[in-house]
Amino acid sequence: MKFIYTLLFTCLSLFSWSQSSSIDNQLSKSYSKDEIAQFRNENSLPLYAYAIEHACYLIDAPQGKDVANFKSIQLSKNPAVPMEISNEPIVFTDFGLQILDQTQYFLVTNTNKILVVKSKNILQLEMQNHKK
Repeated sequence: MKFIYTLLFTCLSLFSWSQSSSIDNQLSKSYSKDEIAQFRNENSLPLYAYAIEHACYLIDAPQGKDVANFKSIQLSKNPAVPMEISNEPIVFTDFGLQILDQTQYFLVTNTNKILVVKSKNILQLEMQNHKK
């Protein structure tokens, strides 16, 4: 019986460790090891883990609104091919972006789309509402 408990505990520990390392790997595209360690110390790592799949979304550029001052970002891997809209989440770390205290807006090159990257506060509120 002790063997079964030990085996179960080992499996759960390995699963937890592998999940943590994949989050670290994803976050390392945008943050340093020291920053990730700081997130861990501040207990804010769950926020960044949530942000990986929930921080970004696309909207149509509003008609008549000047978006020329927005920074441009290219989401398509090949600039000659128009971006395809998919159901896969847009991961902010894939573009070297970071989650900030304010919402960020980027004009997607060769489209009439805007990439929205949610702020820390919005993500925190979403996480709290999601838990309910």
